[in-house]
This record gives sequence, structure tokens and C-alpha cells, in this order.
Amino acid sequence: MNKVCVVIAAALFLSACVDPNKHALEIGAPAVIEGKTIVSMREIQSHNYSTIDNANLVQASAATLQDLGFTVSEVSKEFGVLVGTKERDAKEAGQITGQAILMVLAALAGSSHTMTYDETQKINVTILVHQIDSKSSQVRAFFDRHITNNHGQLWKAQLITDAEIYKQFFEKLSKSAFLEGNQQ
Repeated sequence: MNKVCVVIAAALFLSACVDPNKHALEIGAPAVIEGKTIVSMREIQSHNYSTIDNANLVQASAATLQDLGFTVSEVSKEFGVLVGTKERDAKEAGQITGQAILMVLAALAGSSHTMTYDETQKINVTILVHQIDSKSSQVRAFFDRHITNNHGQLWKAQLITDAEIYKQFFEKLSKSAFLEGNQQ
């Protein structure tokens, strides 16, 4: 009986030391993602077009994704939605070397270490096209990646926040939209 009371008291005491997850208590997404605010991310992810209608802008977006090596899996011109994916190797020599060194050091210390490193990554993109007014539309692109380790386990999922990736995508989309708009 005394042992049960001690265990319960210890559990209550230790649980009082835990800070609540601030993000779990907030409504909506965290205000900052990797040093960027939600507003600045929306600006990076969006681009307005005034030279082409929504249906052709969806078509130009699909062509751009295919040019970039993505497989377009879902397209809805009616709703202005595209979804695409591509898989890439995620191995980095430095990461594998670091894991090998840890394995050797662990062996010298009489312990063991299982090497774990990035193996593959699946890059996902979701594109939303919506009409702003009668003469212009907005395209918003979301890129994220899921990384699988050498044991076949998903162990990282990240929103891609690099502004350069979005800039390159929208530059290519602008060219494709120009071509699509001039074919009419």
C-alpha cells in the first residue's frame, strides 16, 4: 500500500514539472515556422497572374510541375487544385560518415550503435488556384517533404520554407502561363 502511494505521489509531483505545449494550446498554426512568420510564408508561396484564366493557369501549373519532374496525381480545373509528388535520394555523405564514426566509437567503448541516416525523400506539392477578380487569379504553392531513413521508417516531415525554391517555381510557371495564354 505504501509503495502505491509513493508511486502515485511521485507521478503527481513529476507531472507538475512538465510545461504545457504552447502550440497545442493555441488556435491555428504557430506564428513562426523556421524563423519565418505565417504572413511572410504566404507571400513567398503566392503569386498573382492577370494574363490567363483559371483553367489555363491550372493547366500551366500542371505542365510546370511535370517539367520539374513531379508526377501530377490529382487535378481539378473546376476547383483549382493540383497535387504532385516526386521522390529523390536523401543520402548525404557527411551524415553517413558521422553515423559510421559513432558506430566505431560505440564499438570501442564496448557498446553498439545502429547507423540511422536519411535514405529517400518524397517531395509533395499542393497548388491552389483561385480567382481574385474578373481579371486576375492567384496561385499558392505548398512544398513539403517526407524523409524515410535507411530502416524504412518515416522520420522527418518538413514544410519547405526556402524562398528560392518558390521563386524558381513561380518563374517557370510564369513562362508556362505566358505560353499557355498565347496558345488560345
